[in-house]
Amino acid sequence: MKQKAIRINDLVLFFLTFAYTIAVLAASTWQTCIFLLVLSWLQLQITGRIRWKFIGYFILFLLLPSISLFITSYLHLREGISGSQVMILGRAFDSYRLNMSLYLTVRAGVLSLLSFSFLTALEYDKLVYSLIQNLRFPVSWGYALLIAFNSIGNIRAEHQRIQEAALMRYNRKPLFNFYIIPILVSATRYSQQAAMSIQTRGLNEEKSFIIKAKMQICDILYLTVNLTGIVILQIIMF
Repeated sequence: MKQKAIRINDLVLFFLTFAYTIAVLAASTWQTCIFLLVLSWLQLQITGRIRWKFIGYFILFLLLPSISLFITSYLHLREGISGSQVMILGRAFDSYRLNMSLYLTVRAGVLSLLSFSFLTALEYDKLVYSLIQNLRFPVSWGYALLIAFNSIGNIRAEHQRIQEAALMRYNRKPLFNFYIIPILVSATRYSQQAAMSIQTRGLNEEKSFIIKAKMQICDILYLTVNLTGIVILQIIMF
């Protein structure tokens, strides 16, 4: 039987993004960084928000930059005071430079994976509603963000229509500059229609919302447990 995911407010996940990022920046060892990454993935798995497929592709994308960062860090770091050596494949490497290079590489990779994991986990419409309803985020700003998020799908659909029309007329895909003016015109028309719709419906601070995104006790408890765990881990590691 498939385990039911825990429903957590998107604002909680938004706060956890910064909490885990700060914890990784404060971590003193690469092992702690990896542990925090695994812990954050566990939280996303519990909430049913983790996107393993996207994360797998992103890890492959990070491989080459990570290797380059490791080599560059090792070549430019100074040797440690102890001067101890580590033998790897018959070659001697300075242990301090090796550990520091590994630490810098792992921390950079973990920060990237953390940001990407939470980025793909958040539902931005619900996050904006939660900001408005819980933190008194200005309604006008919130709806401007919602229009911006929703316009992405409109731009993608407009791009597809332009491409199909060009294929029918020229029998080939057009270059990038062919799309610029039609997409800008479409985006301007979409933003104008959205602004008129909001104005005619009477946008104000007292309006009611179809989507309820108020913080519940379970959300506050979930956030408190995570923050407490992160703080305890930092104390133990230090």
